[in-house]
Amino acid sequence: MRIPGKHFGTILAFALALLMWGYYAHSRQLVEQRLTASGFPERNFSDLFPRWLGTRELLLGGRDPYSPEITREIQRGYYGRPIDNSRASDPIDEQRFAYPLFVVFLLAPTITLPFSVVKALFTVILFASAVWSVLLWIQVIGLKPGRGQTLSYILLALATIPYAQGIQFQQLSVLVAFLLAAAAYALTTEKFIVAGLSLAVAAIKPQLSVYFIGCVLLWSVWRWRSRKSVAISFCALLVVFILASELLLPGWPSQFLSGIGPYLRYTQATTSLHELFGRVGGTIALVFLAVVTALTAWRAKSEAVESDDFKLAIAFVLVFTCISIPSLAPHNQVLLVPVYLQLVKEGKRVRLDGRMARSLWCAAWLTLAWPWVAGTILVATCVFNRTSPSPRLWDLPLATNPLIPITAFGALLPLLVRRLGRGGHSVQESQ
Repeated sequence: MRIPGKHFGTILAFALALLMWGYYAHSRQLVEQRLTASGFPERNFSDLFPRWLGTRELLLGGRDPYSPEITREIQRGYYGRPIDNSRASDPIDEQRFAYPLFVVFLLAPTITLPFSVVKALFTVILFASAVWSVLLWIQVIGLKPGRGQTLSYILLALATIPYAQGIQFQQLSVLVAFLLAAAAYALTTEKFIVAGLSLAVAAIKPQLSVYFIGCVLLWSVWRWRSRKSVAISFCALLVVFILASELLLPGWPSQFLSGIGPYLRYTQATTSLHELFGRVGGTIALVFLAVVTALTAWRAKSEAVESDDFKLAIAFVLVFTCISIPSLAPHNQVLLVPVYLQLVKEGKRVRLDGRMARSLWCAAWLTLAWPWVAGTILVATCVFNRTSPSPRLWDLPLATNPLIPITAFGALLPLLVRRLGRGGHSVQESQ
């Protein structure tokens, strides 16, 4: 049967989504098998569980979610028993309640439900958040795809490891990415109060939202008379969150901050740049990228949300966030959706910008596509050999994980050079 050309992209994207979700489900199964072999019984293998249990114990029992006692209970529920640091085979991730306390207001409605129900509920919520994030960023970036193309964009986003991991593990990064998309869309429609409120809720994961919030607040403060409601609504809700949290648990900020050090230790925190270039080289590269990102944010401070400069600043800020986070967890890269949509939009212009620009643009897409290539090879090996490859080979799709945000940043640089070369701040160009 012949497949119509206009549907081929959608069918391919759907196949890639099935492939990646199957791959990650199998990878998760391998991890659980290793835990079982290490003496861990049945467990709640979900990134949401530590936050949910800490919320329940605080609101129903008045117990400190940052305390060692709650940490042991979280480990008992997450792994099946508390971690024994004297056993080399035990996991090093302590699964602490490592969030600002005001995350409890988000999870409060679920504390009387069984976690199995909460887990299923959040899986649906995060799946919907992923779909809406793509739709909102399409509007913000200014793409005008047809229905089939829009569906392809959604399926391709869901086909990436960050979303496959984030949704299957009920990782709140997916929700935060949606809140940032909602804030950006609210800015485009001049619903500034909604934008500020969305940013305040997104602060439940400050490592993912802080640079984006800073960029938007700079934009808001620079033209205070017309944009002040963004900053005011953000600050008002954040202050309410902090004060209400203080009433629940006096002194919680110091406990949260004191837990950052152990969190960075037991997660073996490092940035992608430091992983690739070492301590000195990674730091130098990170400072350079920070300067470039700050430059784009500064150039956009007086521009309209619809301008190319503002959209480019958003892309740089989000990709720099992924690069600078001291974590190689793939789910953080859910922030890269608007970056790659920007590269889609600029594809035709990139072909006119010279060999270097084309090479950087292609590198960004090749590193993103590698997990699909490697996943296809692994699945084909299973089908044709009727045996599962070595567990080590199942990490192959993750080989380009540290490179994806770096190559995406590189692909954005020619766009910035083009803007600087023209001087000034032009309005949005036609697609």
